Amino acid sequence: MLLSARIDAHPPRRQPAAGSVLAALAEAAAATAGVIAAIPGDPTAAARRIFTEALRGAEIAAIAWRDDDRPDCRVAGADLVLALSPMEGAEDLDAGLPAGTLFSLRPAGADPEAAFLAPGRTQVAAGFVVYGPRTLLTLTDGTTTTTRIFDPQSGSFRPPSLLRLPRAPSGGGALRGANDARADLGRCAAAPPGSPAASPSLAAGAQRVLTRGGLHLCPTDPRPDAGIRLVHEAAPVALAIEAAGGAATDKRGRAILDLAAGDLDRRTSLAIGPAREVADLVRRLEAARDAGGSPLFAPRGLLRG
Repeated sequence: MLLSARIDAHPPRRQPAAGSVLAALAEAAAATAGVIAAIPGDPTAAARRIFTEALRGAEIAAIAWRDDDRPDCRVAGADLVLALSPMEGAEDLDAGLPAGTLFSLRPAGADPEAAFLAPGRTQVAAGFVVYGPRTLLTLTDGTTTTTRIFDPQSGSFRPPSLLRLPRAPSGGGALRGANDARADLGRCAAAPPGSPAASPSLAAGAQRVLTRGGLHLCPTDPRPDAGIRLVHEAAPVALAIEAAGGAATDKRGRAILDLAAGDLDRRTSLAIGPAREVADLVRRLEAARDAGGSPLFAPRGLLRG
């Protein structure tokens, strides 16, 4: 088994059937890690094929693939639907940067297609995989968040470790001035206390927050194709972060898990990290908006020396 005995014995709350789906996702993640290690270039298509095969017999009413317009209907009457981004950040693998997989399980209800659009608090389970020097699988049922390290020799994930966001050091963590601007101009930016750095992979950024603290931001941008997908990316990460004692907002004070989606392509900005740091960031951004200012033109912003 790729999942630990703990997951087999204690499947996510409200839905015991989720255990078998999570096992299939873990199996696919292990296979995808092998493809990334063996084949140079962009493994996006290969990852989708691997996850498709692993989920072929899964009891899922529908799968919403990240780049598809409509969910793929599967087993009529099944209790769960799955939102799945099999590979994000793949374009940066050749540069030595991590890539990821993100997934979200929700109750199917009477209308499986509508189930994807409900607020993220309806999620039964969620998680993400980080492919890098080590392959890490992080899972949450909304009450706890655990991570597992993939062992290439055995082909399985090691027993889980419970994650709680580390406490921030005194005076560190919230972004200021140029750091805010940098986060808004890029796709995502990771900023552990005192050390902001770009991170194209949301999964990798979320894993960093869970293990080292700090903030991870994804941009506020008026373009309709900007931001990250609420259903496929922001919601599963938010569930894991909140279950580990952190916070996840849209940078305007609204909890990501309270947001409903009008369609599968709904985009959002995102700030995740320790609750106090996220709240402080939101206050600073709100103050800047109320004053009619922008971090771009702050005394030490990107557009001023």
